[in-house]
Amino acid sequence: MKRIDFQNLRPGDIILTASRSKTGKAVRFSTRGSVSHAMIYVQQGSIIDSTSDGVQARNLQRELFEDDEDFFAFRLKEALPAQKIAQIVDFARSEIGTRYSKVEAARTVLGGPRSRSRREFCSRLVARAYQSAGVQLVADHDYCSPEDLRKSPLLTELPEITEIVDPDEIAWMEGRPNPIDMTRDAQNFVLNAARCLDANVENLQDVDQLVREHSEHDDAIAQAYRDSGYLDLWKHELQTNPWRYDLEEMRRMQSSSNREALREYCIATISEAYSGGVRFAVNLIYYQQGQETAPRETTKLLINLYETLVQNDQDRREVARAWLLEQYPDDVQQHMERVEPHSDLWFSIVDRVEPKLGMLARIAIKSKQSLEICSSCGDKPFGDYRIANSASAMPGVPSLRLCVDCHAIRLGFGERLELLN
Repeated sequence: MKRIDFQNLRPGDIILTASRSKTGKAVRFSTRGSVSHAMIYVQQGSIIDSTSDGVQARNLQRELFEDDEDFFAFRLKEALPAQKIAQIVDFARSEIGTRYSKVEAARTVLGGPRSRSRREFCSRLVARAYQSAGVQLVADHDYCSPEDLRKSPLLTELPEITEIVDPDEIAWMEGRPNPIDMTRDAQNFVLNAARCLDANVENLQDVDQLVREHSEHDDAIAQAYRDSGYLDLWKHELQTNPWRYDLEEMRRMQSSSNREALREYCIATISEAYSGGVRFAVNLIYYQQGQETAPRETTKLLINLYETLVQNDQDRREVARAWLLEQYPDDVQQHMERVEPHSDLWFSIVDRVEPKLGMLARIAIKSKQSLEICSSCGDKPFGDYRIANSASAMPGVPSLRLCVDCHAIRLGFGERLELLN
């Protein structure tokens, strides 16, 4: 068996596969192409695609392929700004739960009415995700095939991305629960409950809208979230891998046999220290703002959930960083994600989690005609800082460029600020 080696993939990359299944062969035959399925890479080890199960996130480490199956990775020839990549990834995430349209997938090849429903199929999902950021990969983003994506003049193929999977690892994975499957089942439980109230619900954003616009459904949806187990999925991760969230646990479990594996895990974790978990902060802010305008029990539950997820994500990355500082300090310098204040990546994150900060920074930058200004007040900066306790202080904000006065004020508010290396 083999799988996709994601070490050289970036968010937004497109993965196309050529399954040897009956369906895969039928797709390739009908499109006169060499590929049959499309997926979009969203972060380290995670892809989103649309299958008969609907739009779902998947873990590439658990997605195994037969030796005779082919897969390919593609990337835009001209790199997009970080804000645009964030739009593409956010769109794909927003469609999770959306049902699959076999009929419309078939119309791509067979023809027929070209009006579209809100449902997805694999290549439509990928093309629409790019279209959301203003990138027209194919002639018709609503009706396209995986082969159309492969032939897009805007894309270039990446080098070989295959790795062989050891049989012992396969056996290990088969003996452990799959958290992605658990998440999918919980989401579908909530979606099915919501569809009993409104058949037009496709994804979790639709559930949010249903609760916001129909307060009479709030109790039922809140109960569906409780009954689904969705609110407690994070507990499984903490119970299964407590060492990821506690430095003492990580120290206790390390040995000569697993030391290198721990090192690889920690490097992978800090390499996306800020961008990797920003979705939790984005969702937290979204629900907090919604609760201010339309208080709901469902929203309250989701705020509590995302406060926990934001904190857990920060704990995991801080533990990985601390362990590397003890064992391999050069790895931190080399691999720790550094989001420079006022860079494209910084704005792509801040605009989603702390938009007022982004607005103030842009005004100051324009006024002073310089990026070298305090993020808060526009004065001459003293230094660039990471917020070591951002989960509680400013969820999702990766760094700040501060003057002496603003630095002192923020310290007084309890923020833990560390100079960026």
